[in-house]
Amino acid sequence: MTLSEAKRILEKGASFSPTVVEEAKEVVANFTKKRGSSVMKTEKKAQMAYGGTVNGKRHMYTGGGSVYANKGLLALKKSGPKGLEAYNKITKGEN
Repeated sequence: MTLSEAKRILEKGASFSPTVVEEAKEVVANFTKKRGSSVMKTEKKAQMAYGGTVNGKRHMYTGGGSVYANKGLLALKKSGPKGLEAYNKITKGEN
């Protein structure tokens, strides 16, 4: 059994017999001992970064970035009483 086959078996372990899964674990363990490094590395989760606050809500992004208020909504808010009412319905989720 090759290393790539063993990895595939371990990823889909439920569809293989327990003996095949054990054999795959041994292949990976032997390769790890020979190489001195971990073959089945787990990827780190991307860290969330603060992107800003708009309309009282905090926005977090994995790759950084920033958030801005929608210019059209801000213009609607400043357009008058009906615009303010529409803005409030949109941003507060009122129906």
